[in-house]
Amino acid sequence: MSVELLILVDSSACTDGLRCEHGLSILIAGDDMRVLFDAAAEAETLLHNAETMGVRLDAIDAVIVSHGHLDHTGGLAAVASEGWGLNVYAHPSAFNRRWADRRGEPLRDVSCPHTLRELRKAGAIFHPVRSPEKLTDWLVLSGPVGGAAEGEQPFVIRRDDQMVVDGFEDELFSLVRGEAGWTVVSGCCHRGLKNTLRAAKFLAHNEPITALVGGLHLRESDPAHLRDTADLLERYSSPDLYLCHCTGDEAAQFLRKRFGEKVHTLAAGSRVVL
Repeated sequence: MSVELLILVDSSACTDGLRCEHGLSILIAGDDMRVLFDAAAEAETLLHNAETMGVRLDAIDAVIVSHGHLDHTGGLAAVASEGWGLNVYAHPSAFNRRWADRRGEPLRDVSCPHTLRELRKAGAIFHPVRSPEKLTDWLVLSGPVGGAAEGEQPFVIRRDDQMVVDGFEDELFSLVRGEAGWTVVSGCCHRGLKNTLRAAKFLAHNEPITALVGGLHLRESDPAHLRDTADLLERYSSPDLYLCHCTGDEAAQFLRKRFGEKVHTLAAGSRVVL
């Protein structure tokens, strides 16, 4: 069975009439289920692009929240309001407050802009994801991604009245099985590509990971990290890469030099058939 991925919102648009923003939303559509992976940063952008592309948000079966940042959750209330009883799959801590803490800048709140109470009032039905969960024969939610933290991240959370580095215990990815094999759909890959691929290979029972779709959070990576990333991908048999959101243009160019036609750059309006 083939599965289609449609990029509804991204930081760039490949079709006239679509809007772009620093946000992400991907429609994952199979024969028996249509799921929204993340809900962009602004409801207006998501609703406009969905209407322009002929996507009925009131006909989706569920929303998957990759993690609790604003650029992945801003349109949740609007989507829930499209049709009463929308299933929302997220880690329980995805709706905790969190901040970006960049050097020389004030703390910036990057939390989901909606409270759980507001989302429930809009019609959302929450399904807490604390462990891997199979939604269909072809769609699996990873649950929290284990392993040691990778690299420095400028994000903090509050714990016991102190600001501490965000370990992204709420981050999850989707594992999608198409005709060619298993594909990882990632929001930002804050837990690191090494941890993500290791978890994906385990959930796929060691079957090959044939593609990666989404953000890999390589936008601020130095050349050494990019080389390590490429080496890691080679150890996983160089899957096809469909890159968008926080991956970064320089990182995409670097990976394209290494892997050639296996690297594709996505934007709002892009379609990928698995």
